[in-house]
Amino acid sequence: MRRFISLPWKLLMVMLLVLFVMTSGLTTLSLVRVQDEFSQQQEQKRLLGEQQFAQYSQLIENQLRIWVESYAELTLGEHTSNGLSSFTRALSQQIETLNLHLNVDEIWLFQQDGQLVFQSSAITPAEIDRLAGEALVQQQPQSLILCDQYCVKSLAVPLLLDAGEVAVVVMTTTLVDILFYLNRSLQADVAIVSHKKQASARPADIRLLSSSNPDLLHDLYYQLPQLMDVTSIVRQGLRLQSGHRHYFAHMQPLDTRLPRQYHLILIEDISDYVLANQRYQQRIIIIAVLAFFILALLIYSITHRLSARLLRLAARLPLLANQEFSRFRLASESRSVLFIDEVDTLNNAANKLSWQLEELNKQVEHHTKELENIAMYDLLTGLPNRNMLQYQLKKSLAMLEEAPAFVGLLFLDLDQFKKVNDSRGHAVGDQLLMEAAARLRACVHSSDTVCRFGGDEFVIILSNMADEQETEQVSESVLQAFAEPITVAGESFQISSSIGISCTQDPATPTEDLIRQADLAMYQAKAKGGNNWHHYTAEMYRAFAYRLQLESEVRTALEQQEFSLSFQPQIELETGRLYGFEALLRWQHPQRGMVPPDDFISVIEHSNLMLPLGYWVIERCFVVARRLMDAGYDDVKLAINLSADQFVDPQLIAFLQHKLAHYQLPASLFELELTESTLVKSVSDTLASMQQLKAMGFCFAIGDFGTGYSSLSYLKQMPVDTIKIDKSFLFGMLDNHADYQIITSTIAMVQKLDLKVVAEGVESRAQLRILQKYHCDFAQGFYFAKPIPEHELFAVLQQKVRDGLWLAPI
Repeated sequence: MRRFISLPWKLLMVMLLVLFVMTSGLTTLSLVRVQDEFSQQQEQKRLLGEQQFAQYSQLIENQLRIWVESYAELTLGEHTSNGLSSFTRALSQQIETLNLHLNVDEIWLFQQDGQLVFQSSAITPAEIDRLAGEALVQQQPQSLILCDQYCVKSLAVPLLLDAGEVAVVVMTTTLVDILFYLNRSLQADVAIVSHKKQASARPADIRLLSSSNPDLLHDLYYQLPQLMDVTSIVRQGLRLQSGHRHYFAHMQPLDTRLPRQYHLILIEDISDYVLANQRYQQRIIIIAVLAFFILALLIYSITHRLSARLLRLAARLPLLANQEFSRFRLASESRSVLFIDEVDTLNNAANKLSWQLEELNKQVEHHTKELENIAMYDLLTGLPNRNMLQYQLKKSLAMLEEAPAFVGLLFLDLDQFKKVNDSRGHAVGDQLLMEAAARLRACVHSSDTVCRFGGDEFVIILSNMADEQETEQVSESVLQAFAEPITVAGESFQISSSIGISCTQDPATPTEDLIRQADLAMYQAKAKGGNNWHHYTAEMYRAFAYRLQLESEVRTALEQQEFSLSFQPQIELETGRLYGFEALLRWQHPQRGMVPPDDFISVIEHSNLMLPLGYWVIERCFVVARRLMDAGYDDVKLAINLSADQFVDPQLIAFLQHKLAHYQLPASLFELELTESTLVKSVSDTLASMQQLKAMGFCFAIGDFGTGYSSLSYLKQMPVDTIKIDKSFLFGMLDNHADYQIITSTIAMVQKLDLKVVAEGVESRAQLRILQKYHCDFAQGFYFAKPIPEHELFAVLQQKVRDGLWLAPI
């Protein structure tokens, strides 16, 4: 049995995949949520640190400002006469007090013009001068954080002295108290660092100015990335690890007006959070694994019994294929009493199917025998059909290996059967076929086989012949058998046959080749007029192959535009005037050279290329007619040959109307030439089309007159203008009295019908004199000119035409 993945495992894998996706999604969402909460918490702590730093800084500023303003008011109130000098002496005496109570490090006093009056330190930084200047200009307190070895808070307070004099007191106090307060309130270590003023910094560029826990800062220093994005750390913070402890650092920029960047760093110990997060992840994974196992066991337990029952049913199903229906039903399971499920329903349906298949199998065996008979024999005639033909022919060829002999094949086609079938109906045609089959059986031995190939075609297999002459003897017997008329429903029909013969001694000959050869020979017999037989020859196949190759090359020639037109002049015999031209199709093959029209015209007529090529010819004729009119030849007609298929094409009239309008030409310039076979193919349809085109102004000519089936009754009905006598009659008119009489009588008859006559193939002066004697209207042929290629037409016209006359001895 072919191995496969069972249903429980498929369900298990699907459910586990779904559970994995769901668990992964929920775990990811939970972790993302925890991370978001952590980020929000850290953002709140960062904002809280900024707020508290700002509050403590503002508190110190307020204390210093209140003290300065209060002390100045007290001092100036007691010594109003001395002014700034008394305030300076008093202020110098308060340095230790300020240092002790307010952590003031240094004091500077500036007068109104910016001149330093008092200083408690030996050095006055330039930032102090600028801060005092800003306070004098703004007339309000100004603050600034200054950092060197450590950071201090600088405050400039403007004071209004007596007589409108203004002074500025500048004091600096350490940020140690602020760091202490932040450490206590935020439960985080605090530090101040500095680095170059740029977006990123390396650890080597960072300098620690002050810290609440220098040892921790020293350990974390080595965990810093090699290139820190300061802007990103200020916005998002930085996670660090030292040993087994995890920390989160917030960076808060201090005064941005300084030449270097100074940041206040809050370092929070998040080890407890990390440990809790790890425990949370472990619990999630444990829950997911437990869910996997529990669900897998649950699914497997549910589907195992179902799968086992399905496997047992699947094991029994081959019994149906082997037509062991009773054994299949004996091995079926008993139905569940308590719980009926889908498998029980499937089992019952399979049992019912076994009964139906058993009955169907009996019917199939019965009908198979009937179908075998139908498949191998023709229902109408009772003869073997194509299938039996192939079988019997292979059998006969195989016998040649045991005993050398000949195998002959006669391919028959009933002549004129289609006319009888179309005129008398299929019922009469079927009776004819049945009688034909009976006559064919009587012509052969019992060891030979007569088959109906299809339609009115029959094949006779002649086995174990001593020589090929037996095929001819049987063929003569068949022709004699059909020489007697066949009577059906009291009506007598004369039916003949055309027979193609192929023969072989080679047992390896393909049956298809033998049939095809006889078929080709049959068409050759039919081409000779029917009611005869013809042997297959290699030349026949070469001609057929040449025709197929030529048809393929015709398609290529049409695509590659290898076709062209030549124009043969038509001369009015009485005056010598150029009456018109007949457009003739030419094919310049790239390898064969100029291909004769007789070789390719018949190929085109029996292919689907006739219509597109015909419309191409019409288009070129319209182009030439337009050029002739433009050159002054406005009364020269162009004769265009139309095939039978093109003349009955529904698009022809619309096409001609469109081209007349496009090239602005009168229809009277064109003569549409039809063959006699076209006229009699469908008289009613042909007559309707001719009348429509005649109303548009086109002229009509009947070509090759005398070689087809034309009659005076057709000529009276149809609006024909010109009759063209076939050149075959002119070739023998000087030597053959019959041809001479045909030409003279045709000219006289046609002129009495008030029609014009054109003689084709005029090649000698003697032919011309006879045509002139009997008043033939027009002539064309090599005597006047060979067909002129389109590209040479106007050059020839300039040489041959003077005042409308063709320069030739008329």
